Amino acid sequence: MSSEHVVVTFTTDSKQLADSMCAEVIGAELAACAQIEGPITSVFRWHGEVHTETEWRVEIETSPAKVDAVVEHIRANHGVEVPEVVVNDLDTDIHAPQA
Repeated sequence: MSSEHVVVTFTTDSKQLADSMCAEVIGAELAACAQIEGPITSVFRWHGEVHTETEWRVEIETSPAKVDAVVEHIRANHGVEVPEVVVNDLDTDIHAPQA
């Protein structure tokens, strides 16, 4: 990871799980902050069938040093067979144009 800030994103069909995951990673000092967006509608293919579900998107801001622990915590506690976890660097060198 090349930046100082990383965002880990995942979705869940449980608002309660979203709330508890955020509280757990913040409580364990694995992240600086977390946001929950939703409900959102997700459309996806699973085992050959198209599904439409109501979900919540969780974004967790952390550091490169802690990102593996955050991802592992999500995978261990998510409760689905294959949770989608996306990790993005935040480029802190990008600045808005001056007016």
